[in-house]
Amino acid sequence: MSVAVLRLLACLVLLLLAARLQAEAPTLQAIERIDWLNPAGQWQPQALPDDWGRRGLARPGRQQYRLQIELAASVQPWALWSARLPLHHRIRFNGQLISDTLEMADALQPRTTALLLPLPAPRQGLNVLEIEEQGGPRAGLGTLWLGPAPEVAAQAQRYRRIWVDLSRTLNGLAGGAALCALLLWARRRGEATLGWFGLLVLLLSLRNIAFVEPGAASPPGASLLMYLLVCGGNALFSLFAASTAGRMTRRWLLPMLAAPLLATLAGLASGGEALAVDRARVYAYPLLILSSLMAAGLLCRVAARLPQRRLLVLALSGLIFVASGVFDYLLQSGRLPQHWEFVLPWTGPLLALSYAAVLGGRLVRALEESERAGLVLEQRVRERTLALEAANATKSRFLAAASHDLRQPMVTIGLLIGVLREQLQSPAQQRLVARVDEAVAAMESLLAGLLDLSRLEGSGLRVRREPVGLQALVQAVATHESEAARAKGLRLRLRVPPAACVLGDAVLIEQMLRNLVVNALRYTESGGVLVAVRRQGAGWRLAVHDSGPGIAAAQQARVFEDFVQLDNPQRQRIQGLGLGLAIVKRAAALQGCEVLLRSVPGRGSCFSFVLPAAALQAPGMAAAPAQALAAEPDLRQRQICLVEDDAGVREALAQRLRGWGARLSLFESPADLRAALARGELPAPALLISDMRLPGGNGLDVVAALRAAHGAGLPALILTGNTAPADLAELAASGLPVLHKPFRAEQLAAAIQRLLAS
Repeated sequence: MSVAVLRLLACLVLLLLAARLQAEAPTLQAIERIDWLNPAGQWQPQALPDDWGRRGLARPGRQQYRLQIELAASVQPWALWSARLPLHHRIRFNGQLISDTLEMADALQPRTTALLLPLPAPRQGLNVLEIEEQGGPRAGLGTLWLGPAPEVAAQAQRYRRIWVDLSRTLNGLAGGAALCALLLWARRRGEATLGWFGLLVLLLSLRNIAFVEPGAASPPGASLLMYLLVCGGNALFSLFAASTAGRMTRRWLLPMLAAPLLATLAGLASGGEALAVDRARVYAYPLLILSSLMAAGLLCRVAARLPQRRLLVLALSGLIFVASGVFDYLLQSGRLPQHWEFVLPWTGPLLALSYAAVLGGRLVRALEESERAGLVLEQRVRERTLALEAANATKSRFLAAASHDLRQPMVTIGLLIGVLREQLQSPAQQRLVARVDEAVAAMESLLAGLLDLSRLEGSGLRVRREPVGLQALVQAVATHESEAARAKGLRLRLRVPPAACVLGDAVLIEQMLRNLVVNALRYTESGGVLVAVRRQGAGWRLAVHDSGPGIAAAQQARVFEDFVQLDNPQRQRIQGLGLGLAIVKRAAALQGCEVLLRSVPGRGSCFSFVLPAAALQAPGMAAAPAQALAAEPDLRQRQICLVEDDAGVREALAQRLRGWGARLSLFESPADLRAALARGELPAPALLISDMRLPGGNGLDVVAALRAAHGAGLPALILTGNTAPADLAELAASGLPVLHKPFRAEQLAAAIQRLLAS
């Protein structure tokens, strides 16, 4: 029992002793008093921080400090840290040399800096810390932090996060903003203020980032470099202020730039030697401060004249920036307490932030103005679009009306010329009729082109996508145009693989290819035309090559416009009407492809387009539309009902049909036809031919009325001179065969034969 009690008492004693030792163990201490060796060789106490200038000590010079610490027991290793420890020093702890940089070469003047030094573990009893320093204009010693190494390191880290890392971060952000400003300036050279601001802030940021790093010796030339950076920053600040002021700077600019220029020359004349640079600073910095005050005053004048608060903020930031430079100059020269911090590394980013606010305001205003301008432009575009749509609709109505009115007499002339040619026997008269026929053919070509354009522009056109064998299609086009090639002595060659088959609309493909071949033959005087089909990727390329005059690169886009003819200012009829390639372009767009043009002046041209490949099918697949002219139809004893409101066209058609042996029932309007049906005076016809546009109705009404009376199987042919897209869509939806005016007797005969045969 007694042994257990004794053990318990021993444990309690040990715990109490450990607690006492822990309580007596020294923690982090801020040393605010130290002994210094006076000129008489005696140690006397001195409060920290110590400033040689305020005590009247010689600068530069040397000084010795001593700190005595009494400890009850030995503890863990210590560390020493101070925000203002001389960079040139010799430090001993209990006689052991800890750091010796007293004779270290440094390009800058002797200065104080933040330093963290590890110390050996202190001993029990008296411990002595000795510091010998070489001081410059800011000579002195800051508050010492002494204690266990982890706690001292934590104190040093807190200081570094605030005064080093945060300052570097702000200056890094300012430098990034400066680079953005310089990039914008590179794209907009007229923004001179933006460029000077970017250069100024970038230079200040680099200087401040290099300046705030503590504890490192400076390389050779660092003193001159820092001096020149100050001069350059002053010059850029003056240029920035002058650019902001604009025309107000003529009598300000030269005095503001004179100071940094003279200071730079003085620094270069020093040769880079540290003491010579320091002497230059004594005279140069006051001039630079005066120049900066002039620049800040100029910013204030600008801010006072303009009703923009952001410029006032910028002017105040400029004043703070100049005041910071004055403060740092006084601090560096030892005229202010040495334990104070430099402020220029903090006010430089402030200047960047204030100007960034000005730029942000400009950007916001520019965006607002851009949005307003965009709304105005959008409204104008909408109004212009509506106006263009109205004008286009008016144009379409005019073309439709004019085309219809022109087609009526042209079909009359065309039919009557055919009848007249059959009745004339004299060769001279035949030649005269042939010339009239050529003129009529030119007019019919124009009207046919307008019709094609109307079809392609209309929304009612249905594009059929089906397999189309190219060999038969190309051969049909070549057969139709071979006579024109022979007349000009040209070779029309074909190169089409038998297996070539594409997915597309046979009618549109034939129309595109025909217009390209006709265009090539028209403009080629010697050589020939080649129609080639070759495989390209997942499709087939159809190309028409010619050996014509070629087309200059500057003119190649124009040839696809309506009514454009190159080198034909007299608009000679033999060179066409300028619609062929416009039709080709529209037909290609409807099929989702593009017409490509390669041409070399003097060597010829090549027009081509690519369509997706399709599998070659049975002979029943789509092929080129038949273009062979039919012989005269045998209409003897055939009753034909003709409804046409235009007297001239009705008479011409009647003569042509009677010439083929037909018996006719002629009507001017749907009302006349219905009246004849009501009276029982209209026998069942073998064929109905009706104009589309009629007074009191249209051709579809006539077809419906006659089929209601004589059966739904009655063959019917619609004649029309309408080119309006809506009218064409209505006719396409009806499914009735249509013959577009003007037409020749041969086309009428072919249409009648197809209807009667079916």
